[in-house]
Amino acid sequence: MKIKFLPILVVGLLTVMSTMTSCLNSDVEEVTYSSETSITSFSLGTLHVKRVGKDSKGGDSTYTDTISMANYPFTINQAMRTIENKDSLPVGTDISRVITNITADSNYILYGKITSKGAEAKDTLWTSTDSINFSFAPSEGLTFKVLAYSGVVGKAYHVKVNVHTQEPDSLQWNKELMGSAFTSGTLTKQKAVYINNCIYVFGQTSEGKMVAEYTTVSNGNPGKTWTAIALPQQTDTYSATLCQGNIYFLVNQELYKLTDNGYESQNLSVALDQLLTSIDNSLYARTANNESYIYNVQSKTGTTEQSNLSEFPSKGQKIISANIPVSYNNNLTRSILLGYNSTKVKGSGFVATRMTNDEMWSSYNYEQTDTFRCPNIVDPSFIYYNKKLYVFGGEITSQDYTDYKSPFSTFFCSTDNGLTWEAVQENMTFATEGTSFVELYNKGKNKGEGSYSCIVDQNNFIWIIWNNGYMSRGRVNHFGFLPKWE
Repeated sequence: MKIKFLPILVVGLLTVMSTMTSCLNSDVEEVTYSSETSITSFSLGTLHVKRVGKDSKGGDSTYTDTISMANYPFTINQAMRTIENKDSLPVGTDISRVITNITADSNYILYGKITSKGAEAKDTLWTSTDSINFSFAPSEGLTFKVLAYSGVVGKAYHVKVNVHTQEPDSLQWNKELMGSAFTSGTLTKQKAVYINNCIYVFGQTSEGKMVAEYTTVSNGNPGKTWTAIALPQQTDTYSATLCQGNIYFLVNQELYKLTDNGYESQNLSVALDQLLTSIDNSLYARTANNESYIYNVQSKTGTTEQSNLSEFPSKGQKIISANIPVSYNNNLTRSILLGYNSTKVKGSGFVATRMTNDEMWSSYNYEQTDTFRCPNIVDPSFIYYNKKLYVFGGEITSQDYTDYKSPFSTFFCSTDNGLTWEAVQENMTFATEGTSFVELYNKGKNKGEGSYSCIVDQNNFIWIIWNNGYMSRGRVNHFGFLPKWE
């Protein structure tokens, strides 16, 4: 139905009403028709979404899903006369046949119908059953106008239907390596620490020297160079741990702190074999007597606990940690430790946990479980990311994971504080373009253990630092989505 007939009907109606009013006596009240032309609500019906899933053989398979879009609200800006959805529709949503639900000040609504890309919009009377093509809409959106009962045509609204162009939960990596080479050559026995928009990498050079190298990172862009800091020869590079804005590490069982001028000893009276993690103001460590030790960096006091940590990975092995906020209490933090189990290489990886109000560490006994055990990964990396725990790295020696033996074959994920683990099948994957992570890892592996390291920065970028200093950068897409409204 073309809108050109509508003004005739309205004008005719007004003429009849005027005649009737003039013929009646003065006791008859004159009717005034509203000139309001606002759209007060806007929503979408059911739409088709193209999906990519897995077939029975594990290959990619495309199918179409039908989804109600009622949970994607549209915001109406009455001052600017704009209408759009803050949360974009899923990737693959077909917006060429859109059913809309509109409430306005009158039942007469015109929209600018566009039949082909670049074609001129033609005013068409909207009905609730119209299938509107938004795929040809210009960048500002399709126009919608309300025709008031008085005959006034309101100012146009511009309606945009936003659709994601990226999968929000998909991890995307840069195709090419970023950054620059270490100034000290290649580094093994790496441990990376992120602080104040800088990445610090502790490691050992090919000549056996202990160094720390750092570079800046800003909005996902690394600095042009690395700067080297010479460390004491007996530095345990795996011990580098961030606590209250400072980096601490062990040198011959003594605690040191990195400073602007180099480093300084903390002069503890106890010998430490390992730094395990930090929570709030405290460093958690293992003593030379296999006891748990807590050192408060502010008060500079320590407490030796009686719990025995002899089952922990031995001195000189990498232990990595991740801290998880406790949802039911903002004052509590859970720390998870993970490492390679060198005593039972075909078994499960080492995992231990404690909360800030616990009195001891508790390690998981995977020998009593049949499935979903933590994989035993050579040179593991361990991160808390997107509210989940992930572990990945070198070869998997566990006999349970025959499908994932090669390095960087998959992420393993835990959503229950490291108790159970599953291989990630989609979204969280390693780069498939550019130089493969397997190739990069194997090049470094030939030079020695710990030939890469990993950190997550404040902008949710994952940085993998390879043995030569060049880096791979990845991030889950939704962390990069900008809000349309604050």
